[in-house]
Amino acid sequence: MKKNDIQNMTDVFRDYERGKNYNNTLNLYNKTDKAYKFYHGQQWEGADTGNIQPITLNVIKPIVKYKVGVVKTNQYQIVFNPNSWENLEQYNQLEKICHSLNRYVNKIWELEQVKYKTDEALKDSCICSEGIVHCYEENGDIKLELIDKVNIYYGNENDDSIQDQPYMIIAYRRTVDSVKEEARRNGLSEEIVNSILSDQDYFEQSNKDKRINEVSPMCLVLLKYYKKNGTVWIKKCTRTVTIMPDSDTKLTRYPIAHMLWERVKGYSRGIGEVEQQIPNQIEINKTITRRAIAVMLGAFPKLVANTEYVTNPNALNEVGTTIELEKIPANNIEQVVTYLKPATMSSDAYNLQTDLVERTQQLAGAGDTVTGNVDPTQASGRAILANQQQAQQPLNEQLNTFKVFLEDIANIWFNMLQVYSVNGIVVTEEKKNPITGEITEIPYSVSYDELNALKPNIKIDITPKSPYDKLVQEQSMENLLLKNLINFEEYVKSLDDDSMINKPKLEKLLKDRKEQQQQIFKMQQQANVIKSAMGQVMEQENQNAVANEISNIANQGEAIAQGGQAYAV
Repeated sequence: MKKNDIQNMTDVFRDYERGKNYNNTLNLYNKTDKAYKFYHGQQWEGADTGNIQPITLNVIKPIVKYKVGVVKTNQYQIVFNPNSWENLEQYNQLEKICHSLNRYVNKIWELEQVKYKTDEALKDSCICSEGIVHCYEENGDIKLELIDKVNIYYGNENDDSIQDQPYMIIAYRRTVDSVKEEARRNGLSEEIVNSILSDQDYFEQSNKDKRINEVSPMCLVLLKYYKKNGTVWIKKCTRTVTIMPDSDTKLTRYPIAHMLWERVKGYSRGIGEVEQQIPNQIEINKTITRRAIAVMLGAFPKLVANTEYVTNPNALNEVGTTIELEKIPANNIEQVVTYLKPATMSSDAYNLQTDLVERTQQLAGAGDTVTGNVDPTQASGRAILANQQQAQQPLNEQLNTFKVFLEDIANIWFNMLQVYSVNGIVVTEEKKNPITGEITEIPYSVSYDELNALKPNIKIDITPKSPYDKLVQEQSMENLLLKNLINFEEYVKSLDDDSMINKPKLEKLLKDRKEQQQQIFKMQQQANVIKSAMGQVMEQENQNAVANEISNIANQGEAIAQGGQAYAV
């Protein structure tokens, strides 16, 4: 590097160079690259195999997929709860805000595809030891992105606590045009903007082999976070240009969270699953390749021919062709054409290969029984689940680590809401119609002051969601239904949305049944009204008939009375 280049180098780039040199002493870039290649099955790179076609029996990928699957099978949800209050009225108000925040952050969770991104970070941690996410604000919205392990540099590489780091640098490869445009927006002069040039600083990037030929001119951009006077500051630079000067984000937490697959004391990066399995994987591939070569050389019969007696020797390699002979010595065809018997192969090579595969999977905690490679028709759901849960105990460490990782993200989000929501946020409150029972969401505002006064307890709720967990849960509900401890409507309500039984169809069935009952009820009401009206008419007619009868009797009595008076006269 030239002396002028060193003099023109930004302070952030100098910090980056120190971190890069430290990582090179640990061979971090090559180890990370190797871990991903072995996961993806590129396991013979650099080996001199000559004309031999090597065989790969990838046992690493199933192990990683199984372990990651166990951790991410559960359903995770951010939950805010009031942490401090002075009276019951304040508690009720804080609880209302917390419930609204739960729905608010869960919408961010869906919009930003956080489950997919955190699952990818989980897989990164299993493969290369560390999965990292970076949260940032854009146009008033909270965004989340994945960061590769090789693209983040810590001020203290001996401490795995993110929030205790003196500084952190995130390295990006961006197009020169986009970097220049950002520099112009930040008010840099055109002279400085034009000094932003493409570079070849891609050797420390992930999968560097695919970056040799970049389509557009690219350059390295460094984003530095550091703490000063209790808040997080930010600065953005290229090698020679400061694109964004030191700025106070007002955050009190670094907006970065990472998950280590397995902690290593005194090291910020931890250790992953793949690195430990690479020696076994190499020996498995060598063993199966040697077996394949031995089979090709000696396991099949080989044709031997004395071409002195064969007039058309080319026919020896053709199928269904007649071999023409001039004569047969001593009338023995085997002296002209015969086959060498296959060599008897020892089973030791096969046994070694099988033993290596099985022991590697078992020691990694990913054997057939553990991974659920059993026939569910031959065992009950509870028995399979109990067996799996017992075998998955070694993964409890990763389950807890992933939970803490998600809680770190939730705390970062709340800190960002407190800082950036100067006009407050619009949340919703659930209201239930007392007559129809229908639940609607009523929007209302939570002010900036209310957010900053809130000190919630943030935790992650975990709901087991493996297929056998669902099976056991649904079997339990079916038993309650059969014992008449719950009715059919309660059974349908208790089913999860992703249950094995089609819940929407059952809900439609209940809805149709309810509509039919309502129609029958309306018809009965109408029939009762008609019956009541007919009764009133009949009663009125009876009253009129009785009145007429009384009137007739009265008239007859009056006539009789008048006749008696005439007779007396």
